[in-house]
Order: sequence, then structure tokens, then C-alpha cells
Amino acid sequence: MSIRIVGAGAAGINVLDEWILLSDCPEGSLACDGEASSVEGSLASEKLLLAPDLVGGLGCFGSRDLAWRLVGRENQRLDNLLKDCTDLLIVTSLAGATGAAVAEALSLKAREREIPTTIFGLLPFPFEAEERQKAAQAAREGFSAEASVFVFSTARVFPQDSDWGVAFVRRGLRELQGAIAQWVDAWAAMANGIVLPAGGGGEAETSLFAGVGEIQNCHIFLGEVGSCLDASLSAFLETSEFRQVAEEADRCLGYVEASEEPSGWESELERRLQDQLPNGARISFFRRKRARSMRNRLMLLLGRAASALPKPAPPERVPEQRNQPRTDGLERSRITVAPERELAHSSAESTPFSKTAATLYKGENLDIPAFRRRSGSRLERK
Repeated sequence: MSIRIVGAGAAGINVLDEWILLSDCPEGSLACDGEASSVEGSLASEKLLLAPDLVGGLGCFGSRDLAWRLVGRENQRLDNLLKDCTDLLIVTSLAGATGAAVAEALSLKAREREIPTTIFGLLPFPFEAEERQKAAQAAREGFSAEASVFVFSTARVFPQDSDWGVAFVRRGLRELQGAIAQWVDAWAAMANGIVLPAGGGGEAETSLFAGVGEIQNCHIFLGEVGSCLDASLSAFLETSEFRQVAEEADRCLGYVEASEEPSGWESELERRLQDQLPNGARISFFRRKRARSMRNRLMLLLGRAASALPKPAPPERVPEQRNQPRTDGLERSRITVAPERELAHSSAESTPFSKTAATLYKGENLDIPAFRRRSGSRLERK
């Protein structure tokens, strides 16, 4: 069994490094970016610097067109990454151009090879530019329809009612990345058969991360408790922050690592969660077979399925007001408004790299990677 955990872009590499420091056996880790400082400074066992001859290891400066050119240059090496791969996990920032392009490319390639794929994506901060918000949405639509996408919220990193600063945001982001790294560790343990469903004696038939579609607004809650696992659950579940998140969630994934076999705590915990989650919410618990320390640990991941989210109502179309003839005797303005028409798309916009000349060979655009021409995307499936 061979798993791949890819940190795509600077944010994804930061989470990858946090997982490597946490994990006992960080096998299959790969740092992939167009910026040399992020790749060379990573702790990953394998490193891939995208097209250093094109940008000199300076990255793509937020340009999606340039990011896809980097990915196109490394098409063969990206193919080789999935050789003998049985499970794929990609961690990236959805607003980062390079990370999102790598994640989209690998998810489409994994779809061709029928490799189960999970994507952990971080949303941009609320104060970031509108272009970054739109880029994050475009990245989510470009992922393979078969990939399981967990979109992590930055709400806890940047609360609106706090006296925040640069140090505050950095500390909150580091804590969020560390929490995601612990779920990366749980994913790796499950792929290797170390983590099984709580209360089950056999092997897990499917991973709790497989085939779940897109889970939005994911929040992570961690609990480090002492010898008795259920003694500290009251304070952990009764916080106002947890109750607020639970009211809007319909998916709950629980991971437990205990030094001793618990006695009946699963049913009590599930009952308390059902009281706080909406009716019909899905709750799944998984437990590590061999604890790594004498401390008990409980992790909860709460989110909401994208299909269950209400679709925003389309904006109402304001009827056009035609110029009415004036009866007050004043002379009508001689300035006329040109009729509305659709803008014609230029030939450059038909390529994924606008502002650059397309590389054509026998009528085929070689700038578009082959896997994008052959495979569909999440947006096309919709």
C-alpha cells in the first residue's frame, strides 16, 4: 500500500511540515510549489520545484495563468507521482494560484487512475481581496467530481469582534494548520489500517473521508484529557463556540486515541452530539488501535455538506426604465445611449494562458495539459 500526502503551495507545505513533526512515520510526503524557499525549507521526504527554468523559483505571484503554465511544464513528473499510489491526500490554500492548480491537476489525474482522493482546502481570510475570494471559488469548482473536498473555515483565526493584529492572525493560522495536521495524521493512519471504526472489530470497509463530496465550513475541536475520557467532555461540548458551529453542521467526524479501552463512552458522546446537531446529522467515530502515549485525545471535525446548503437566490433583475417623452417644454437631450451588445471574446481568451501566444501544433493547443483535455471537472459534472 502506497499513500501520497501532497502539500501544494506555501500553506499546504506548512500543514505538511506540521504533520511530519507530529507523525511517527511520515512516509509519502511531498512538497510541491513554484517558490524555491517553500520547497527547499520543507521537511518532506520528496520535493518538487515547479519549472525553475521558467520562473527561477520565484513562484507565480498569484497568476493562475502562470501557475497552469508551471503545471503544464511538469506534466510528466506529476504523472510519476501517482505511480503505485493507492490513496491521495492534497493540502492546499484555495486562494493560492500554484497550490490550487497543482491540486486540480492531481485530482483529475487521480480520477483517470481511479485513485481515492481527499482534498483539505483552506479558505482565504475574510479581509483578503475579492479576487482571492473568487479564485478560491474557482478552485473548488475545478476539482474532480469524485474527490472528497473538506473546506476549512478561517472564522476562528480572524474573529470580527477581536482586537486583532498581524501577530494574532499568524498565531491563529498556525494553530489552525496544526489542527489540520492532526487530521492529516488520522487520514494517513486510516489509509494504513491503524485507525478503525469505534466499536468495530473488523477492518474498515471504506474510509470516512471517501465519497463524501464537498464538506463546507469545517471546524476542528481538539480535546486532551487525562485518564478518564468522558470526564472532560462536559466542558468541551458546552462551550458557546461549539454550540454555534454545531447548529449549522450536519456532518461530524470523531477521532479518538485512548491508552485504555473505553467503557460505554461512545454511546454517551453520540447522544450528547445528537442533542446539539440538527436532526438527520451523520456522526462517525473512529479509533486508533494502538495509542502512542498515555494521554487520551478526542478530535471532532464539524461541517456541512455542500448539497445541503441553501442555494442563494438569484438577484432580481431591475426592469429598464425607458426614456419617457417630456411634456414640460424642455428640449430633449441629444445624447443617445448605444444599444447593449455582448462583448466578443478574443482568440487569446480561448487559451488557459491569456496574454500569451498559444502553442499550436496540428490544430491542437499544447499549452493545455493532456489530462485537462481528457478529464472533466467538478463544475462540468454539475
